[in-house]
Amino acid sequence: MLGLGVMLMVIAHQVWLQTRGWRFNAMSPYFLVDFLIFTLIGLGSLVEPLPHRSLTEEILFSVFVLSGLAGYYLGLHFPCAALHKRWLAPAAARIPLLRLFSLFSIQTPLLLLAIIGVVAFLLVQRISALGLGFADMLSLSALQIHAQVATEGLGALPVIIVYIITVMVLIHLYRLLQMHRYAVAFGFYVVLTVSYLLIASTRIPVLLCLSAPIAYYHYTIRRINRLLLVALLVGAPVAITLLHGLRSNALFAWTVFDRLVAWTVSDRLVAEIIVLKSFHTLWQRYVDGSVNLEWGANYYYYSPLTFVPRALWAEKPQTSFETRWTMNLFGSLLDEDGQISVHTFTPWGEGLVQFGWLGGVVNLFLYGLILSYAIRFFRNRPHACMVYYFYAVLAATFVRTSVQALAFTTLLYLVAVWLYEAIFMKRPSSEEVIAQCAS
Repeated sequence: MLGLGVMLMVIAHQVWLQTRGWRFNAMSPYFLVDFLIFTLIGLGSLVEPLPHRSLTEEILFSVFVLSGLAGYYLGLHFPCAALHKRWLAPAAARIPLLRLFSLFSIQTPLLLLAIIGVVAFLLVQRISALGLGFADMLSLSALQIHAQVATEGLGALPVIIVYIITVMVLIHLYRLLQMHRYAVAFGFYVVLTVSYLLIASTRIPVLLCLSAPIAYYHYTIRRINRLLLVALLVGAPVAITLLHGLRSNALFAWTVFDRLVAWTVSDRLVAEIIVLKSFHTLWQRYVDGSVNLEWGANYYYYSPLTFVPRALWAEKPQTSFETRWTMNLFGSLLDEDGQISVHTFTPWGEGLVQFGWLGGVVNLFLYGLILSYAIRFFRNRPHACMVYYFYAVLAATFVRTSVQALAFTTLLYLVAVWLYEAIFMKRPSSEEVIAQCAS
């Protein structure tokens, strides 16, 4: 019942968008988020039905999820006024030193040094924290390194800086391509991709870097929606599986091609779309009365603490919703094999812990509202179309995780775009004229 209900609501939303005059864009959050909801929540619950204890519980669970999905669509299309005008006047008009940054010849080496410097700092930081050599670090999975470094209390500040610099590099990469400076643009692209291969703790940023040229072609040369749909349905599962193997070092254990293919299209692929198990466990604990609600603390308390390094506050609580509730429900971040395993609970589970029965509607409404604001923000910024692509994919993947992750990413991406405009661009809205990227 749940799977069919979710899929019907997603299809109805896509049809409604078409009747409202929306021009289909395979890279738009309007489509990508719906696709992930259709696949992970709808199809996932049909592939592996949840072990409900009674028909009444199944009905209540389905109503909770479907009402949350309705809340998401309400937030996504909520008729609020556009609030994304310029927040502040360009800083260059008041600070003489920043006038130098308006010179394109200064911007290129500056941003290149920034991304290389931050990546080098992160690598040195991790080597120091783990007491390993560079070659030893390359033999470990990125997730294992990230988890061990996190226990050292190094905080999220370096990751925040990487986010901001990545956005700036993407905008600059787009501008280099528009100026036909292809050699420099290719160098930027290689540095960005290699940097994420060295430091990324998840598969998604690496996949985004590898597919960035396709996004540029789609937005600035010719829309390739049909090819993107084929790639999304066929190529993406294989690519994600390969990156999963690289991330866990399982890739090096594969020796026979047919084993790789079989593993790709069976167990691993099925595992990727089963995201409701942990949420359902959380739901059953709530129904049994063994879950203490946070009453919004995830928003006003834990999220701001993300910016406080643990080195400054040794007793700082876990700020990530997924990490915190993995510990609460399962007692450890380690699975039965002793590997790091952080459970994801979806925005529905996050909302349940915040506000109980109403949490699904409230949390998914916030999801839609945040996404709607971001779409409007990017609409008149064609120079940020590659940033918009990164953001759209990440926003869709947060269907697996939380609104907290969406809000954090949205804040960093929008601030980074604004900083680039304020520091490096004189006329950010009219410097390049192409079709609107956001839709």
